[in-house]
Amino acid sequence: MGKNSLTNIQEFIASRFDAAVISGHSVAVRLRREVVGATPQQIRVAIEGLARLNPGNFAGNLNYTMIAGVKCGVVDYKGVKDKKKRVIWSHGGAFAFGSARVYKATATYLAKALKCEVIIPEYSLSPEHKFPDGVDDLFTVYSEIVQQPGKTFLIGDSAGGNLAACLVGRCIATKTKIPAKLALLSPWMDLSKTSDSNLLNSSEFSPFDKLDAVAFARDYIGGFSDKDPLISPLYGSFVGFPTCHVQASKVEFLYTDSVSTVNALKSAGVEVDTHWEPKSLHAWQLVPDLLPDAKRSMKAAADFFNA
Repeated sequence: MGKNSLTNIQEFIASRFDAAVISGHSVAVRLRREVVGATPQQIRVAIEGLARLNPGNFAGNLNYTMIAGVKCGVVDYKGVKDKKKRVIWSHGGAFAFGSARVYKATATYLAKALKCEVIIPEYSLSPEHKFPDGVDDLFTVYSEIVQQPGKTFLIGDSAGGNLAACLVGRCIATKTKIPAKLALLSPWMDLSKTSDSNLLNSSEFSPFDKLDAVAFARDYIGGFSDKDPLISPLYGSFVGFPTCHVQASKVEFLYTDSVSTVNALKSAGVEVDTHWEPKSLHAWQLVPDLLPDAKRSMKAAADFFNA
């Protein structure tokens, strides 16, 4: 297949993707909530199945290893592994879903662009595990990896962005070496019921709505306060954070969280790089081989790390 033909196919998919997914979101939400009553465990199985339809570049490799007792997926492109740098990806999924396989396609894109490994810890998920189990797992993995020579970059999206920010905060509190750079993609930084994202934003560009946001936050938080800075980083301090890249879609549910994060970082004296998409669906970065906006956004993240 020629390059022009492939480009035409990608443009065709992209032109119909948003409308199809928005329609599918509304149907899926009602189906799983009102008809099926799907549990988080059942949703995980469905997401894992869909992930097999998005393998990414076939030159990408996904292998598994244990790091500090935590299962981690390790992604590389054509076996290229620059030992002087690596990326840790704190995956999203409302604290309840997500895995290395789900993130293989976008991690492969990043591995190719940076010529290094992308490590995806499969941290403890809710509702089986509550705060602070997930961030404990990430910190344990990070603490071992950051001892390696060279640069350790950290990226997190959605709930994973929350965990990534919490991890950096813990590094500062414990005097652990912080990441060389931090990227937050549509980070879920305020888990409170009264967050601006919950109060202001539409959810048609997200696979979950406001009721889901409250429910998933409750499952993760357990008996803690939803405004605890260790749970909702927007209520804490960003002083001492590394140079940060933040991106979001202007129509997605967590756009307000992202803007608030940028403002808080700047107020703390942190250098911030931003990338805003005008009309992308939440988690669009997972399919850089299919959507131009996903490819564009992941290139922005890669350029940030490479600079």
